[in-house]
Amino acid sequence: MRRIGLAGIALIFAAGVWLCVAPWATGQQPRGGAWTTATRNDVWIGAALAVAGFAGFFTTLAGRIRELYRDAERART
Repeated sequence: MRRIGLAGIALIFAAGVWLCVAPWATGQQPRGGAWTTATRNDVWIGAALAVAGFAGFFTTLAGRIRELYRDAERART
């Protein structure tokens, strides 16, 4: 389950990053031009997804570290 969860978090992060760069990667937003409404939406939603994925990864990492400390404490007693 952990690997599936981490894969989901990684996909959320990757989708967010893609949304941020997609307008330029696909050529729909000219370089140096004023941002269109679609570009602004892509970047804001992509940034929100990327931050959520990033936060999810570190939340999962913190939970795993907490489990390791708990297991070490149990093994010591």
